[in-house]
Amino acid sequence: MNKPLLTIGISLALFAPLSAQAGPKEDFNDLYAKAQSTHHDAGTFQWTVTSDRLKAAKSAADNGDYEKAKSMAREALNLAEASVAQREQQQKVWRNVAIGN
Repeated sequence: MNKPLLTIGISLALFAPLSAQAGPKEDFNDLYAKAQSTHHDAGTFQWTVTSDRLKAAKSAADNGDYEKAKSMAREALNLAEASVAQREQQQKVWRNVAIGN
């Protein structure tokens, strides 16, 4: 077997899992981006508390407290998902009222 090729293969196999793991900053950035996107999807049904949580998450991240930042971003995501669900539910109800059953 070709020894240099084997060495490179083993090195890559050991290095790949290390590079695939995201750090706290990357975890926060992914969660924050998803929360922001979901919040914008709510349209006119955006909850003001969601904006507050997003601002608090960003502030915590700017101060280097990524655990708190992730917690606030996760809370913002949950609120944003609830506001999207409210928007969808209201659209169905409106149709029933405006058009009838």
